[in-house]
Amino acid sequence: MSQALRQSHRNKFQRFISDPIIGFIIWIFISLLRILPINFSSTLGGCLGRFFYYLFPKRNRIGRKNLEIAFPNKTDAEREDILKKMWVHWGRVYGELPHAAKLFQHANKTGIKYLQELAQKKQGCFVCSGHLGNFEISAATYLFDDYCLNPVYRAANNPWVDRILFQRRKGVLIPKGTQGAKKMLSVLKSGKAVVILCDQKVREGISVPFFGKPAMTASAVAGLSQKMKIPILMAMCLRQPNGNFNITVYPLNIPQNTTNNDFVYETVLRINQELEKWIEKYPEQWLWIHRRFDKSEYN
Repeated sequence: MSQALRQSHRNKFQRFISDPIIGFIIWIFISLLRILPINFSSTLGGCLGRFFYYLFPKRNRIGRKNLEIAFPNKTDAEREDILKKMWVHWGRVYGELPHAAKLFQHANKTGIKYLQELAQKKQGCFVCSGHLGNFEISAATYLFDDYCLNPVYRAANNPWVDRILFQRRKGVLIPKGTQGAKKMLSVLKSGKAVVILCDQKVREGISVPFFGKPAMTASAVAGLSQKMKIPILMAMCLRQPNGNFNITVYPLNIPQNTTNNDFVYETVLRINQELEKWIEKYPEQWLWIHRRFDKSEYN
């Protein structure tokens, strides 16, 4: 469903009362965070995340199942500790939203040269990442000169929330759907980078193993990469123990000399495998509470 269609389905109470009220509350909260020091704002968000752990038992059940699939050799206590730390991390991510550009300036950056080289050639590319670490830090600012990432995203149902949380990003915002696909092609043809978070379940994708389980995964990146002859980069922005962030960008090793179908499948598989490596290294920074696998896994 497109952004405009989803928002048009809001009833009158939502459109004229609840949506503006929720938007105003979030605006006040973001404005407060903006005037606070970065460390305090991040810590405050982490405290709220720790509190939210107790408010969403259904989400926690999904998270426990995902953790069981990904880490079958860990104990229940170890997996629960990861889940709790995840809530704190994502609370901190939202606490850091108003300070994303400043955090980018102080982050350790490795591999930005790959994007610089493509920019010099005016070569479009895909940048694949996941709901891991704090990718908002890279999406909310210019990486170098006037070069920024152009994210594919799912717009919030509440248009007020969408403007406050997502419209702050730099670059062209590419909503999911038919309209977004046209924007994506335009961005790629103009020699810019399109960023996609490739770790969510999608109905229109293909089934590819993820942590050893079949998982519907977006395949458009692989198909368009092959058709348009554009590279795929992986990118992660991960929190370090000292509170700083490491931003890492590197080319995906895509398959060579394969048929069309094999290329798409193998490319998507390699994206999943790269994500697995990072998640295994930083498990508390991945968003475990979404249904990544078939619904039968959560019964």
